[in-house]
Amino acid sequence: MNTQALGIEHYLAGMRAALDDLPPNEVAEIMEDVEAHVAELSTELGENETLEQRLGSPEQYAQELRQAAGYPPRTERLPVTTKKQLLTRPRAAAWGLVIATGVTLLAGAAALKEPAILLVPAVILVLSLALVHDRGAAQQEIMNLPETHRLQKWLSPEAGTPADRAITYLKSLQPAWWLVRAALLGLGAVLLAGRDILGFLVIAAVAVVSVFAGPRAKVDRRWLWFSLPASALAVGLLFQMIDVTADQLGYNTSRSSYPTPIVETYQNIYAYDENGKLLTNVLLYDQDGNPINAPQQYYGCRGSDPQPMIPANRYPRPKIDYENGTCYTVAPSEDAPSSTPSTPSSSSGSATSSSVPPTSVSPSK
Repeated sequence: MNTQALGIEHYLAGMRAALDDLPPNEVAEIMEDVEAHVAELSTELGENETLEQRLGSPEQYAQELRQAAGYPPRTERLPVTTKKQLLTRPRAAAWGLVIATGVTLLAGAAALKEPAILLVPAVILVLSLALVHDRGAAQQEIMNLPETHRLQKWLSPEAGTPADRAITYLKSLQPAWWLVRAALLGLGAVLLAGRDILGFLVIAAVAVVSVFAGPRAKVDRRWLWFSLPASALAVGLLFQMIDVTADQLGYNTSRSSYPTPIVETYQNIYAYDENGKLLTNVLLYDQDGNPINAPQQYYGCRGSDPQPMIPANRYPRPKIDYENGTCYTVAPSEDAPSSTPSTPSSSSGSATSSSVPPTSVSPSK
């Protein structure tokens, strides 16, 4: 900030201090006209000329304006100072808007999963809006904050530059954005309709009011405390919709690329040698030395009859019969299962296995 701007700010601060006994809205009305006049007059000053030389001291100029407006003279003379409080009511309202907008953006990114999170920015907005509702539509006190001036300067680049053209173009898209914002909020409300009726009603109400809030915020700046968080909520919901859609597409792609393997169970295993002869009493182990076990439950034994003591990895598994209250193990036949592998052509003189009925029956106890 240059010396001229500092001189103007110092002079105006002195005037506000001299008028601080008046109602805030009346002070804002007086200063709104004075600021433009003082800024214009400062451009006409000579090299060594000051505003005090042209207008008198801030207190004197404030007294002249007070008399011209019909206000009584100040009864108590307060010390004039340009030192500003760190946290004033306008600054609290302005930063409340900034914080609520940022929190709403984050909450919108999780609102479809936890709609109750929207209560956090709502509380901040209500508190900050309570600080500005009686300050008038122009919100001049907030517009006069140093941080607001810096933001305005940043958003007002030099005419004709690419940044100026870009900002001008984005401002022309505001009416379209108001409709897109309402559509995004409406879609978010629809997605919540079947899961959280309160969240659905809140976001649907925000969608409806946001259509009117955009145009009105240009006339009454108090609507910014609704319009900006509504935009942040719409953007947050958009981010979450994109994330959910990407996850769903990735899940479907992985399912189609890697089909679920079919796990087959077995009840028995028959091993044959190279001549096609059925091998019995074969013990099977996996690559780690663990027994390869078939199901061990035998449905033939009932009541108090003990199950036969058969190693769970011995194949072929014998058949279990139940007769006269006793369980019997029956050795598997050599032709089980129904078809046997053909014998190799090089094995001459080897006969195929013949069907042998179960003849070996022994009681298990």
